[in-house]
Amino acid sequence: MKILHLSNLYAPVIGGLERSIATSSEELVRRGHEVTVLTLATPRAPGDETINGVRVHRVRSVANTLLPLINQDPGKPFHPTAPDPLTTAAIARLLRAEQYDVVHSHDWLMYSYLPLRRSRIGRPHVHTAHDFGLTCVRKTFARDGGRCPGPALAKCMSCATTQYGRPRSIALTTGLHAHRHRGIDALTAISTSVAQALDQARLPGDLPVQVVSSLVPDGLDALARDTPRPDWLPTGDYLLFVGALGPHKGIDVLFDAYRELVAGWAGPGPAPALVCLGTRRDDTPPPPPGVLIRHDVPHAQVMAAWRGAVAGAVPSLNEGMGQVAVEAMLAGAPLVASAAGGLTDVVTDGVTGLLVPPGDPVALHAALLRVLTDRDLAARLRAAGQQRGLDFTAARVVPQIEEVYRACIAAFQ
Repeated sequence: MKILHLSNLYAPVIGGLERSIATSSEELVRRGHEVTVLTLATPRAPGDETINGVRVHRVRSVANTLLPLINQDPGKPFHPTAPDPLTTAAIARLLRAEQYDVVHSHDWLMYSYLPLRRSRIGRPHVHTAHDFGLTCVRKTFARDGGRCPGPALAKCMSCATTQYGRPRSIALTTGLHAHRHRGIDALTAISTSVAQALDQARLPGDLPVQVVSSLVPDGLDALARDTPRPDWLPTGDYLLFVGALGPHKGIDVLFDAYRELVAGWAGPGPAPALVCLGTRRDDTPPPPPGVLIRHDVPHAQVMAAWRGAVAGAVPSLNEGMGQVAVEAMLAGAPLVASAAGGLTDVVTDGVTGLLVPPGDPVALHAALLRVLTDRDLAARLRAAGQQRGLDFTAARVVPQIEEVYRACIAAFQ
């Protein structure tokens, strides 16, 4: 098959979504398909290049060419909830030049393809919901510290203003609420939680949603095992957190739980350190004593750090799927995670990890203490987690994606 991916961002920009798209694209190439990723131009990346067999085509948009102030970070260009004329024109040129079998969109860049879907050059269209962006302009589907009860125009505008400011909030919310998303031929979601939120999105009534999980590269277990232990890690036991150091990832809850852990620690030996690998934000709370924070850690070292941790914590308030939890499990870290969003698809409580209510530092402290003091439990979670993590690797997920493509193409013809 000849596949065109549409993604707002791609390498060298790396986040969970971008890493998932890159992993699936490279595995599709390995399996004999031709893959092109069309993405938005960034200041330091070339217009066209090939990365690990995947052709990357970067294009201009009105937002990042004529309205640069719309982007808080020029290296991470922004696509709105409406078609961008320059991006739509670039997609059209590519579709006229090459005969793709299927177009696979992953975020709001889809809105620049939808006007072309019913045209002569339109191709079968798969869209994957990696987050809650078809329902919520903040992409979190959260409100007042909990799950949003559902979208409403005025309420969404008010909620989004804190993230985007008033003018952009009005434009983005109005654009999203105007769509009926006609032009999606097959819709997948990366978790049950994301799929359930799509029930409140404005979608054609006869469009089913299929859950196909996000994925991680094959061999992460070997990478964790074969990478030398980083010399910056503490010499003794440590807990590990990986992710943005913001309240949406539960870092404040983790800090509170860790304070209680240290205050009540009864040994043997000193209380474990807490290691946090991620980027500080404006809303990062002050860390308690005993916390080591590091930024820009190479992925191989992250995996090695997971392997050496006596426990891992993923206390997010919500997650579309939770790739970080999968990586921790593959590396062999006994895991404590929030029973929130897609994390409940990944972690089975008491079997592959321990689940706690999101935003509850008392429950998080108790679960971490269980893993630290019950070595048999930790060993069981470690072994079962490693096996469960394999279900989210490219070798197991990409064949499911291929089946979605084949069915979409067959229905189009």
